[in-house]
Amino acid sequence: MSLTHHLAAADLLNALRRAACPSSALHLYSLLRLRLLPSDPSYFAWRAAVLTLKPLSAASSLPLLSHFHGHLLRSNLLAYPHVASSLLRSYSLLSPSAAHQLFDQIPPTTCNIYVLNIMLASLCRSSDLDSARAFFDDIPDKDAVSWSTMLACYLSRGRLADGFALFRSVTFTTDIAVDYIMLTTILTACTSAGLLPPFCRSVHGYAVRCALPASMHLGTALIDCYAKAGRLDYATRVFSRVLNRNVMHWTAMICGMASHLRNKEAVQLFEEMCQRRVQPNEMTFTAVLSACVNAGLVEKGREFFKLMVDRYCLEPNIHHYGCMVDLYGKAGLLEDAYEVIKTMKVEPNVIIWTSLLAACKKFKNVEIALEGMEKALALEISDENAGLYMLISDLYAMSGWWDDMMKVRRLMDERNVRKNRGLSSIKVDEPQGLPSAAVS
Repeated sequence: MSLTHHLAAADLLNALRRAACPSSALHLYSLLRLRLLPSDPSYFAWRAAVLTLKPLSAASSLPLLSHFHGHLLRSNLLAYPHVASSLLRSYSLLSPSAAHQLFDQIPPTTCNIYVLNIMLASLCRSSDLDSARAFFDDIPDKDAVSWSTMLACYLSRGRLADGFALFRSVTFTTDIAVDYIMLTTILTACTSAGLLPPFCRSVHGYAVRCALPASMHLGTALIDCYAKAGRLDYATRVFSRVLNRNVMHWTAMICGMASHLRNKEAVQLFEEMCQRRVQPNEMTFTAVLSACVNAGLVEKGREFFKLMVDRYCLEPNIHHYGCMVDLYGKAGLLEDAYEVIKTMKVEPNVIIWTSLLAACKKFKNVEIALEGMEKALALEISDENAGLYMLISDLYAMSGWWDDMMKVRRLMDERNVRKNRGLSSIKVDEPQGLPSAAVS
């Protein structure tokens, strides 16, 4: 193969790697196949097939994928494990049944651990977890990806006892090194299930004993877990020991402080983050603006909102606008709050209107309330937000507009809206079958 011919093929591969749409990918693939000679290395052919499958899969077109599948069969490219695994992954995202059929057709010599893990992930996405577990048990030489996939499958479906039992199996019966992905998966499941203090400390202790660094995912999960457990001292300790903190670490710590009303600390952390030239994201600003709302820091909130738009070029979402309306409303700056609603680039929802009208009721500003009530009543209000009707009714009564108050009550009857009674829930015990020391 001449150097010129080699460079031309390499250029086509690079162009194929950047192809975003199926038509461009198929055109470049066809050009490359036409230029390849029988003596050319097989790398160019199978690599081109793998790169073409990516935009085909993103297009979510099963007929297009099936058509390319036929070409791969005719050209014998499915004999290459990379091609087989890429095609299997594409099918698993579009048609699990087609993925199963393809898997049965893959020859044993091609069916390596990478192919097996993709098939396992496809089964885990289905509702038949028993079939996924049976397939997992039949994998001869499981690697860390195999164990992590099955573990995530159990924990994401609420099968905590099975998930923790599987984790104990990998730690005590295999030589597989537990990595940060497995521990992050466990921490996320513990946080979702409310199993915070003992399990968070247990996972953290295991990571320390195994000398696993608090990477982006593991460090963030530990900070989040400790913060939600109310142990901000432990969260701060983990945060301080992360060497290269990124936006996720900072955001998790700011969210933790704000959620426990440590609002000044949250603001200080945000300012320190900006000083260290770590660029905040949308979630960071939601957390720090919430802290400003809780602490009544109007000027700080105004400054941070302007910073988000002007310096960091972030588009405010409904949560950011809601924070600003709440911030101004609680401070009695109803004109500013209403101005935010009038200029926001997204449609205000029930929560934002409720925030404004509650502030109008508190500060007895009937003029702004009347404008807001008309627009709020035009929305579809669910039972969980039925309090907005009661708020509007109270505002009409406060203004002495009794006829309008009765219209709101009749509107509630017409829309069959009922204000839900208050209720509380408590955690009684752990999920059935959950071991008391799942991680050791």
